[in-house]
Amino acid sequence: MRLVWIAGVLHALAGGTLLFLTLHPLRDALAAPELELIKVGGAWQALQGLALMIVAVATRARVAAMLMASGTLISMTMICYIAFTGDRPPVIVAVPIGGAVAFMGWIALIFAAPEKSRL
Repeated sequence: MRLVWIAGVLHALAGGTLLFLTLHPLRDALAAPELELIKVGGAWQALQGLALMIVAVATRARVAAMLMASGTLISMTMICYIAFTGDRPPVIVAVPIGGAVAFMGWIALIFAAPEKSRL
């Protein structure tokens, strides 16, 4: 589950960084809709990262973690592309698909058994 932990840390770091950048550098560089898109996307990515770190230490849910990490990566890659370029390519459908994959990971957690307490 070390890779899940690393994925969680990287997602939390990227999401937190995007949120921080919306305070000053991006506030002047992006239009209001794109800035809001980055704020919401960054918050979602940071939340997913924290959830992945919890999954890494509290369960052995590899499939759920893979779905959560890959879905978040797919949707956030597209969200950043849209916000920073202003382009709306046909593959924009990747945003909701990535989100759906991440939510399937959350649903998969229902069937994951928690780790036995190490205390």
